[in-house]
Amino acid sequence: MTAQAQGHPHAEEAGSGKKTSAALLSVAINLALILTEGAIFLFTGSLSVFADAAHSLFDLAASVFAVWGVRMAARPPSRLHPYGHEKFENVSSLIQVLMIGIIALVVVGEVAFNLANGYDLHVSMAAVAVLGVTVFVDLGAARYIGSVAEEHHSYALEADAYHFTTDLWAKLAALGGLTAARFGADWVDPIGALTVAAIMLYIAAKLGLRSTGVLLDRAPGGPLEEQVRQILAEEAGPDGYHSLRMRQSGKWVFLDVVVHVPTASTFAEAHQRAHQVSTRLREEIPQVRDAIVHVEPEDHVQHADGAHYDG
Repeated sequence: MTAQAQGHPHAEEAGSGKKTSAALLSVAINLALILTEGAIFLFTGSLSVFADAAHSLFDLAASVFAVWGVRMAARPPSRLHPYGHEKFENVSSLIQVLMIGIIALVVVGEVAFNLANGYDLHVSMAAVAVLGVTVFVDLGAARYIGSVAEEHHSYALEADAYHFTTDLWAKLAALGGLTAARFGADWVDPIGALTVAAIMLYIAAKLGLRSTGVLLDRAPGGPLEEQVRQILAEEAGPDGYHSLRMRQSGKWVFLDVVVHVPTASTFAEAHQRAHQVSTRLREEIPQVRDAIVHVEPEDHVQHADGAHYDG
């Protein structure tokens, strides 16, 4: 016997418009940054500014993938995708991660090439000032897009916000290299560029592990699992359930569990018990989209075998 509760499709629809708007804003900001930083690089020849401009170029492509991921994830469940399309956000996030890694390697290669062959720097205070302004643009973009990602549990926008965060650190490194070069310390410039590359690789590894875990159906843990287990313990007792399984798709969590009921329970009573548990899980934990609760008589409890996680 099974009870199932599905939840929050209207909340998902309400948030998709805001997520799409944030992703489109990201595209516009990245385009403006590319033009600005590209002009500074052509004028100064700075490797750290080149690293920053290249980073912004890939940020633009990543933002386009973020728009794609958010729009695809907003589609309702279908016959081919009965669990919904939310994992498109995780795919989008993984693509963005790969882009961060690629550009980091390109920057390292460009630094090595220029150090081997030599290059000239021509730095003005105007170039330093313009680059300084872009730091504040990145800061504002990272905070806004990050807040939308957190509010709507969007992996695609989270990755996009991380792009702006790494871009912020990249700009600070580029600004340091450009300022030092302005006062004669040209050796700081390639160090700034390599610092940018190191930051990008760190962020790529961090985001990549998260997105891969969701795509491979790793069970969500931490506070969410604690909430689920607390509700189950209150409803059925600490030993009154087993075979709890959870997986994540985008921001949503799908779970199923077996709850024990008294052997003398009628069919209607057992169904009501399962429905009560599944409804409470869905209503008290906003991320839970599906809560499927099976019931078994207390004297016929079959604990999980190798194909189930024994909760």
